[in-house]
Amino acid sequence: MRVVANRSAGTIIAGAGLLLTGFHLSSATGFETSALAVLVTLLPVVFSLVMTAVGVQVARGRLVPDRFAGRMLAWTGVGVTVLFAFGLWMFAVTLVLEVTQSNSIVPMVNVATFGALVGLLVGLYDVRRLEQRQSVEQLNRINDTLRVATEELVNQTDRKSLEQAVCDRLSESAAYESVWVGRYDDAEGVVRPAAWSGLDDDYYESIDVTVDDSPTGGGPGGRAIRERDIQCVPNVFADPSMEPWWDILESRGVQSMAVVPIGHEGTVYGFISIYADRPNVFEEREQAVLTDLGETIGHAIASIQANERLAERERELARQNQRLEEFAGIVSHDLRNPLTVAVGNLQLARETGDEECFSKAADALERMDELIADLLTLARQGEAIDEFEPVPLREVVEEAWATTGSDSSTLVCEDDLGTLSADRSRLRQLLENVFRNAVEHGSTSPPSHAQEDGIEHGGPDVTVTVRRTDGGFAVEDDGPGIPADRREAIFDVGYSTNEDGTGFGLDIVRSIVDAHGWGVAVGESPSGGARFDFSDVERVEPETEPA
Repeated sequence: MRVVANRSAGTIIAGAGLLLTGFHLSSATGFETSALAVLVTLLPVVFSLVMTAVGVQVARGRLVPDRFAGRMLAWTGVGVTVLFAFGLWMFAVTLVLEVTQSNSIVPMVNVATFGALVGLLVGLYDVRRLEQRQSVEQLNRINDTLRVATEELVNQTDRKSLEQAVCDRLSESAAYESVWVGRYDDAEGVVRPAAWSGLDDDYYESIDVTVDDSPTGGGPGGRAIRERDIQCVPNVFADPSMEPWWDILESRGVQSMAVVPIGHEGTVYGFISIYADRPNVFEEREQAVLTDLGETIGHAIASIQANERLAERERELARQNQRLEEFAGIVSHDLRNPLTVAVGNLQLARETGDEECFSKAADALERMDELIADLLTLARQGEAIDEFEPVPLREVVEEAWATTGSDSSTLVCEDDLGTLSADRSRLRQLLENVFRNAVEHGSTSPPSHAQEDGIEHGGPDVTVTVRRTDGGFAVEDDGPGIPADRREAIFDVGYSTNEDGTGFGLDIVRSIVDAHGWGVAVGESPSGGARFDFSDVERVEPETEPA
């Protein structure tokens, strides 16, 4: 049935009552003045006046909800039609039986007036009963909504799972056709579907909701984000702001909707959009419960994000504690050895004056200096990178080689290594450590050491090649390579196959890779040497702005 507003229905009923009142008053003149005649004459006037009063109250919205006004008006029409037909039949009988009256139409109108009042009262009863039944259904929906809040929101620890659980549970309600959750991107001013239930995926992926002055920003979704308040549309096709979505909503049978903002303490995370397949679904009590649900979801999301930050902080603290333990082991072991050598040789030098003792003490102190420098570098590489810049890879490669290469080693670069988005200083440190590793393992080592570490060390002539890859870049050498069972261990702190090494170089490489968000894998080069493959590296054009 077409929706009729209270004002329209009440106006029709009150107007009909006034017309009937005027008719009955005019027809009362000329009748006998006996008590029975007065009663028969004035009773229809009373009926029509009551009808007028009821119509006025309906127009003011005091007797029935707006959505039931048309139903009550229909009942009034049924009463008029039925009893007017009965009066017409009586009039026909009087004509057939030749029982004439001076004004035979008056009884018919009297019967019609009585019928109108009876139909109106029956309509009021029917509407009240229907309203009560729908109120019970609404309370059941509210209880289901509260159950969603108490069962799903408390148990979820992941935002995606939380949003999907809310959609699944709300869409189980018979009154709701579909539910979807949109996430608000404040930087772009758009809302993108994150979870949904009820309709096909293509529909949700085609939704375009903005938070601006455009047509897609003037709908209930944009208003819910801007005003931080629930937005209800009783009839989507009677709301001009819904025009951008009329076609797609009509194809899915959507008649009404509610958009509930999701927020907590001034932060808006998005909204819940609820569709219904009939108009006028979301009443005041349901709106209040949905508003509370949006706030509860916002609180849950804030708690989830806080827990995620706390968990990340705990992981970071665990990594720092592990690194501190590693540093403590290095300080207590690796620094103690050269310190003992330096102290012992200085004591001998004082006693004997032997220059060789001074030389050994100086070597031990230099070794300590290298260890401390690498420790400080390793500590700094654990810090996150805040800003990236376009870095020409070839330039940084040549700079790093200038400080780590040797006269007997050779660097080979491809013609076009491209430009990377990176921290230039840390990228250079990464390359310096990889180059130093290649050069050191390409030098001659004692046979006993080669047997201990399981890695065969080659001669001094080493060629290091830097080449471009699909995922980033690779550094290769033609040295003896790294056995497969040692390729994971080489990144551990303190691991070294060179008795003069600190064991920090490749751990520094891994820390720089992690700080950039890259990946690194160790393999074999085409010549049988070592290959370090750096992946997930973002490339930029030289003229683009920094990421």
